[in-house]
Amino acid sequence: MKILDDVRNISKATALAIAGLVALVIFGLLAASMFVFGFGFFAQKTANFRGETQKRNQVEGSGAFRAAAYNHFFDLCAGVQSNEASIRNLEDELHATPAPTTERVSIIMPSLTALRNARAAGINQYNADAVKSYTVGQFRSRSLPYQLSLTAKETSCTTASTTP
Repeated sequence: MKILDDVRNISKATALAIAGLVALVIFGLLAASMFVFGFGFFAQKTANFRGETQKRNQVEGSGAFRAAAYNHFFDLCAGVQSNEASIRNLEDELHATPAPTTERVSIIMPSLTALRNARAAGINQYNADAVKSYTVGQFRSRSLPYQLSLTAKETSCTTASTTP
């Protein structure tokens, strides 16, 4: 009987040792999982890859973004040209014969200032977006100028010939 009791005691001790070892392994796996996932280690290590993939999907992979970015530059340039046409029309009216009334001049002058400011804002926005080669700037049409000039009297929205 003593041998049988010894075998039972050894079996219990072995079972306890195995249970302790399993508990340690489970605790270790939980601790490693918390380190990798819980404390942002995994997110931090894959941030560059995920950022590049997201950029590629949003910017280069999206047909809607590409079309909108392409049209964006044409819209900005056309807006600048519209402001220039309005400025010319108001200046023509200001210098017309007969001269406009004092009341009309007091309306024309602030309008000219506002249009010149809007023109400058449009040019600055165009130029800022044109240099964003990582995102929107890469979709600017080659027929559009790279930069618009604030000092030019008239803006041309094409650099190439108008024939296809």
